[in-house]
Formats: sequence, C-alpha cells, structure tokens
Amino acid sequence: MFSENRLVFLPENLESIQLEPDWVRLDELPAGSTSYLVEVEDARFYRHAGYSLSDIQSSVLQAVVFFRKLRGASTLDQQLARTLFLSRDKTLSRKLREIRIAQSLDSELGKKGILEYYLNSVYWGRGLNGIHKSSAYYFGKHPRNLELREFKALVQILKKPDAYSREEVRSLTELF
Repeated sequence: MFSENRLVFLPENLESIQLEPDWVRLDELPAGSTSYLVEVEDARFYRHAGYSLSDIQSSVLQAVVFFRKLRGASTLDQQLARTLFLSRDKTLSRKLREIRIAQSLDSELGKKGILEYYLNSVYWGRGLNGIHKSSAYYFGKHPRNLELREFKALVQILKKPDAYSREEVRSLTELF
C-alpha cells in the first residue's frame, strides 16, 4: 500500500523509509543489469516467494556443524524488507518479521517491482541510498548513462558498501 512517498505494510501499520525522489526505472538501466544483480545477490530470486528456506537451512547448518558465523541468507526481497521497514538488529524476531514482510512485498510488487524498489532504496555506501545517488557519486553520471561494467562494479560493493572508496569502485570496472 502506498502513502505519499512511502510504502505501508498494513498488517503491522509500518511505514517505510522515505522513497527516493529521483526514481530510476529498470528500463533506464543498461541491458543485462538486473540479470547480473540477481546472479550476484539472489540466484534463486525467480524461484522463491520472498525467502529461500534452503538458504536459511544451509546457513544454520554451517553455523552449527562447522562453528561458522551465521551468514545472512537473505533474498533480495528480505533485503528490501529490512531496508524499507526494519532495523539491522540480528534477532530471530526481526528475521521472522523480515520474512513475513518479504512475502508480502513479493506478492504485492512482483519480481520486477522488487528489483526496482531494491535498486532505488538499497544502501550503496558513503551515506547513499538508491542507484541514482550512487551512480552520480561513484561515476558522475545518471544511471541511464552507466555502462554495464560500471553497473556491475556497483553491484559488487553491495555486500560491504562502506568498504570501498570511489577510486576502488571505479577500478572494479576493469574486472568486467
């Protein structure tokens, strides 16, 4: 449900963060960009309805059996739910809320909508949310003018966005 420039999750009457005013549509991005995002961030994206039980089970199993740190196991839908509505607390109750919201987002927005909201809302480091601000900061251009290799470099920083300087992000383009 929409309320001015926010989304509202009705079951809990949660308002999202304010949506970015410089909204970028998927068709403004370089050809192949969303496929690359899905490949890197959520390979099962088109096969789940908001969360991946197998990824969650695998993460828990590795943590218990191999004494490894519990990894995220969050789908794009879950990352979007957390970005829009939740804190980054690492609690079971937050994770369960994240899954519930992710399922609702998946059914309400569909896969294309999830990708568009994700790219326009996610944190890209340096206090930047949304592809418009990140492409301007890292490459000095509007997202519609990005080359695919520049978009791929931006996707690479999503796991640890504050770990990269502008120069490091630009140098990532050489990998593609």
